[in-house]
Parts: sequence; C-alpha cells; structure tokens
Amino acid sequence: MDSQDLIESLECALLLVDTGGKIVRVNIAAETLFCQSRRYLVGLSIPELIPDELVQSCVHKCMTQNAKFTLREIELEISGYQALVDMTLSAVGGTAKSGSATLIEINSINRISRFMKEKNQLERQQSFRLMMRGLAHEIKNPLGGIRGAAQLLDREIKDPSRKELTDILIKEADRLTRLVDRVMGSREQLKPVRLNIHEVLEHVVHLVSVKNSKRLVVNRIYDPALPEVSVDREQMIQAVLNIVGNAIEAQDGKRFITLGLITKFERFVTINQAMHRQALKIKIWDEGPGVPEEMKEILFDPLITGRPEGSGLGLSITQEIVQRHNGVVLLEDYHGKTCFSIYLPYTSEEESDA
Repeated sequence: MDSQDLIESLECALLLVDTGGKIVRVNIAAETLFCQSRRYLVGLSIPELIPDELVQSCVHKCMTQNAKFTLREIELEISGYQALVDMTLSAVGGTAKSGSATLIEINSINRISRFMKEKNQLERQQSFRLMMRGLAHEIKNPLGGIRGAAQLLDREIKDPSRKELTDILIKEADRLTRLVDRVMGSREQLKPVRLNIHEVLEHVVHLVSVKNSKRLVVNRIYDPALPEVSVDREQMIQAVLNIVGNAIEAQDGKRFITLGLITKFERFVTINQAMHRQALKIKIWDEGPGVPEEMKEILFDPLITGRPEGSGLGLSITQEIVQRHNGVVLLEDYHGKTCFSIYLPYTSEEESDA
C-alpha cells in the first residue's frame, strides 16, 4: 500500500490548506464528512467550508507561526445537521517567515459515538440470543408434550363441548411455539437479488398508503445515483415495513401522518465492528412523540414495546433481518425527530459499479 492509498483509507478526514488559505487536497473521509466531492472541496477557503472563528484563527497561526492546535468537541453544521468533531491543526513544511501549509485532521465524534452504540447493541443482542436459545429449548419441549397430550385426549373425547377445550389447548400451544420462533428470528435462508433499494421503499409506502392515503405525507430525499444492492427483497420489505408501521402508529390521532425517507451513499463505514469501503444508508424518520430515554438502550430487544397493544417483536425482527444482510439498524437523531437508520454494506462486486 503506497502513501496515497494509506491516506485514502484513513477514517479521519484530512484537509491540506496552502499558504493562501485554500484547500488543495482532501481524502475520501473528508468527502464523506462534508457530503461533498473533492472537486467541490478543493479550491474552497477555510471560512467558506468551516465558518468558525476559532478554527480560522488556528489555521492563520499554523501558517504564520508554525503552530499546532488540538480542538475538542467543535460543532460543524454540515448539510443541515450538527456534527460534533475533534480537530488537530498542524503546520506542514515552510517557515514562520515564508509561511506554512496547514494539515487539518478531523475525527467525527458522532461516528465514534455511533460505533460505541452499535458495539454495545451487538453485545446485548448476542447475550440475549444465547439466553433465548436455551429458554426456547426449555419452553418448546413441554409445549410439544402439552400439544401431544391434547391430541390424545381429543381422540378419546366424544362430547363436542369438551373437544372445544382440547382445540384451545392445541391452538394456544401452536401460538406459543410460533411466538418463540419469532423471538428467535427467521431461520429461512436468504434469497438475495440485486435491486434498487428505492423499489423496496416505494413498495412499503404503497402498502401503508392503502389504509392511510388521505392522511399520509411522505417526504423523500433519494440519491438517484445509488448502485443496486443485493438483498432478500421480501425480508427487506418486512424490515422496512416494521419501522414504517411503528412510525405511523406513533402518530395515531394526528390529522396528518408524516414520514421521511432518505437514502445516501457512504464511504468507509464501520458496521458490526468491520470497516466497509462503501455502504448504503436508509434513514426513516417521523414526527411522533419520540422514544423515551429509558427505552433507547433496550429498544431492539425482543418483547420490548412502549405500546400496550404492541408485541415488542417488530424492531427485533428488523434488526435480525438487517444483521443477516451484514448490516445494522440504529436509532439516531434527525433534527430532533425520531429516526431509524439502516446501514447495508455493498459487496466487492457491487462496489465496482459504484
């Protein structure tokens, strides 16, 4: 790997600023952080990109005094959202007399926070699944015995009124078995096909519009240049539908139901503790009351729900489906609104099309 490849593979954003205060070089992480191409970024002045007086002062001192600065928790407004970052600014070459170029390294605290949240969530779910496997075995064995005994009794009983009781036993045993299977997640093999993810999103919108056509307001911000992604179409529809269904139910009673769908192409994304060069991000937001603080850590655990009539399985199943696609679902903030983000990595074959 040469130095250029190394620079491009770094997770921190790099900006090289010349002695005139213009950006002359950036890496892929900088393109990702600022949501702009390097063609756009190169040639901008620092005030044009980062209108922060402290940062501008530090750049000036690096150029004129060969100084070095580390700034913690600086807020940058990027494409309409606030990014919290740590920043290191260093003089590169030159002298205080001739002036120096400035290298700016930017680490997104949002990205680090997302990584830790994802790591904790993954560990919780792995522990929960191990516990549930043992519990499922202990539950399903006696359920099988109860069902078998009920079937034997049913053959012996001639009175139709008593047969109703054995029918109830059999049906309830089957219902509990299905519930345990749902908690454990689908074991059905994935059937991935390459498709445009917008087709999945629009199919879900069509499904929920049938019941809510006069009240539903959908705000779409789609990236038309997204490469196709390999997913199991039916399972991905189910995963998205679970989130969208929750978003609609959270706004029950409102005159209008607002749903937001955003798709983005991202580079160098950490998913399930692995670095991926390219990934698809789907953001689904709503204008409901939000998720209570005490539920945020356990939201994706099975049987957790904030609604009296909820099963608590929808988000757990969604996470299971997305993780089987090597992705992850996270609860994130979007302008103060409830927002679920689905991250799906592109395979090496799909990357060649990007």
